[in-house]
Amino acid sequence: MEDGREIATDKIDIQLKEIKSENPYKPCEREPSVKSNGCGKDEEENGIQLRVYRRRWMILLVVALLNNTNTISWIAYASVSNIVNIFYEGDWAGYFSVVYMAVTIPVGFLAMWLSRKFGLRTAILIAAWTNGIGGFIRFSASFLANPYRGYVALSGQAIAAIAYPFIMFLPTKVAGAWFSEKERGLATTIGVMSNPLGVFMASVISPAMVTAPAHVVFLNAFTFVPSIAAAILATIVVKRSEPKIPPTFSAGVQQMDFAAGFAACFKNVQYIILLVVMGGGIGMFNCLYTVISELLCPSGYSNSFAGLCSALMIVGGVFGATASGIIVDRTGRYAETIKIAMAVAVIFGLTFLQLTLRPNLHWLIVPTVLLFGVLGLATYPVGLQLSAECTYPVSEETSTGLIVLMGQIQSLFYVLTMRFLYRDIGQDREKIQVCRVDDNDKANKPSDATVSIMVFSVIAALLALLLIGLFRPVYKRMEAENANRAKADKDKEIALAEKKLNAGLPNENTTTTPLTA
Repeated sequence: MEDGREIATDKIDIQLKEIKSENPYKPCEREPSVKSNGCGKDEEENGIQLRVYRRRWMILLVVALLNNTNTISWIAYASVSNIVNIFYEGDWAGYFSVVYMAVTIPVGFLAMWLSRKFGLRTAILIAAWTNGIGGFIRFSASFLANPYRGYVALSGQAIAAIAYPFIMFLPTKVAGAWFSEKERGLATTIGVMSNPLGVFMASVISPAMVTAPAHVVFLNAFTFVPSIAAAILATIVVKRSEPKIPPTFSAGVQQMDFAAGFAACFKNVQYIILLVVMGGGIGMFNCLYTVISELLCPSGYSNSFAGLCSALMIVGGVFGATASGIIVDRTGRYAETIKIAMAVAVIFGLTFLQLTLRPNLHWLIVPTVLLFGVLGLATYPVGLQLSAECTYPVSEETSTGLIVLMGQIQSLFYVLTMRFLYRDIGQDREKIQVCRVDDNDKANKPSDATVSIMVFSVIAALLALLLIGLFRPVYKRMEAENANRAKADKDKEIALAEKKLNAGLPNENTTTTPLTA
């Protein structure tokens, strides 16, 4: 039997050499300084060192708070724009919204470069403190006399707007750097949906808080206090940009620097399609948040109802985005999910716009705007995840940042175009409009948005058709992770074969011929 044992051992040695020659993946090398459950027994057998840290949820919470408070600062004045304009004596409510879009465009490229160069923690701290300082200046300006009040408040708003380009890519970056592949969709959804949740809070709280010009100071305090609290929390909680041990294969891969990633994005046709469509979707949502009161008040709908419509979009969006995040985490069907959601969202969105032109349709507007939110915001986290998937190994700062930056560019374009196309309302709607606070109000002018809505509707339909007809993404990040798992399986096969060799046992795939007497 000794000769039979030698035959089996020789065959095992040959198999080991063949397996090793096909498998270049390096085994786990643990950092001596790291106390770990990081390279567990199974992971050591697979030659992989992966770990998720509990602190990832705290970092995600900080990102969500920054996104939420910064959005509140941006949109808090939209649903009470007529009262805000009286407090600041001019069309300041519109400027407060537009300055966010205008500042994001030039600062956006700098934010992507700085974040890629100096890391996630630097981006979070810059976002946190510009948001907090901007809120403080805006609040302090409330006690100045006009006309200085408006100019100082606008400067504070501009400083707070600097935070937005740094915040915009954080959800997907944190999800990719700190969370496992089974949690990335949910983590992105939580980080992303804190933005529309801020819109929801502003839409509900602003009309309830501000019923007279003197109340605007309370609104400025409401936007300032959470912003500075979030800045302090970010400074305390976020101590590093990335975990010592990555949670996934892709998180441990060196990503492209900013210039190379920027070039790679614009060489990727599928990413360009996603860039245009997602930028358009973000732009249209931002535009609606900004002008929703202007659309509804000429037809006799109050500030409270405008706030309710914004809130319903967000409530529906929370459910829609959560559902879409879970679906793509479990199925990996990113493209199918975003196409269906986008197509149906456009139908409800165009219906809502038409209904704003007609009075006394509260009962129909409410369910329409709710369903528009469910489907429309469902595309947001999925689209951002798709940007990381189809451009891998481009960093999330670049791929996601460009999409949100495109959203801000299109937001500015849509708001300015819509207002340029406003027309004087007819006498029939003049009688029912509630845009003016009183008969002496000269700061607010009701307008007919029929032409604006027609142009808006055509663009929305074209974007949906572009996505459905031409978007065929390749999931590069998922393919890379699957390839690495295959390498890990090879490592496990090697380890098992070596154990059997050391134990002097034949490999299960090795056949031996019994010796004859």
